[in-house]
Amino acid sequence: MISSFASLGGVIRMNPYVGIEIDGDHMVLLADTPEGLLKHSVPTGKECELAHLQREVELFVQRLPYSPKGIGMGMPGLVVGHDRVELSHVVPALNGVTAGQFATAANLPVAFINDVKAATLAEAAHHTDRDTVAVVMIDTFIASGVVVKGNLLLGAKGWSGEFGYMVMSVDGEPKPLDLLASGYAITNQAGVDSATIRQLLEQNDAAALDTVHKAGTYLGYSLANLIHLYNPDVLVIGGSTPTYKGYMDAAMSALEAQALPELRKCCSIEAPRVQSHSMAYGAREWIQKLASAT
Repeated sequence: MISSFASLGGVIRMNPYVGIEIDGDHMVLLADTPEGLLKHSVPTGKECELAHLQREVELFVQRLPYSPKGIGMGMPGLVVGHDRVELSHVVPALNGVTAGQFATAANLPVAFINDVKAATLAEAAHHTDRDTVAVVMIDTFIASGVVVKGNLLLGAKGWSGEFGYMVMSVDGEPKPLDLLASGYAITNQAGVDSATIRQLLEQNDAAALDTVHKAGTYLGYSLANLIHLYNPDVLVIGGSTPTYKGYMDAAMSALEAQALPELRKCCSIEAPRVQSHSMAYGAREWIQKLASAT
């Protein structure tokens, strides 16, 4: 659904929905205007209060030169349906929050979606010629999403894609992938922060290289599992952790060694097409899909 605004140069076609993404550091709000994309960012964090987020959404909507048709919000954590956050470790203020609490004074329709599922929708919009699009995001932790023939796979409660909780065996003990292959796993095992890890990698520090290689290898094993489960014809891998030197080399080596050749051959591995705020763009896609279905 696209709105049109008259201008001296003709008609400007715009998306009439607001897109919002929330993570552990910032809330980003974006919307089209006749002058271009309006974007606003505010800090969040574990101590962030719900009233602060609500106020910023209200002020952003008031700044728009039109009344938007609705708000799509990419939320960190477990989202029930499209209107409630069951659990968010990243921003505890969101625990139990409902979509109606962000409706603003204009009483706008609001739809929630898990943040990585939102990113999946944003990426799938660039692969409409593909049957099955899988997206894996590796930042502090790991999550995934899958779109099949344009439809997002949700699961019974909408909680599919908790990829970081995939259980792997390490020395006979079960461990979740988040503790083996994520950004958190790397910095925790190395005992230093991300910036220091990157410095050590550039210096070819043996211990840092080994830590990142092991993490990448575990990711590669998990990607083989994902390909075997969903048979995607494109797998998008994004986030900050894959940019560690040697991480994706190790992941691809493990993937090639473990994946069934027939399934691997039909699956291209690609970087994200949406370079920033994919969760906000995807959340906007989500509320448009819901609106068009009613």
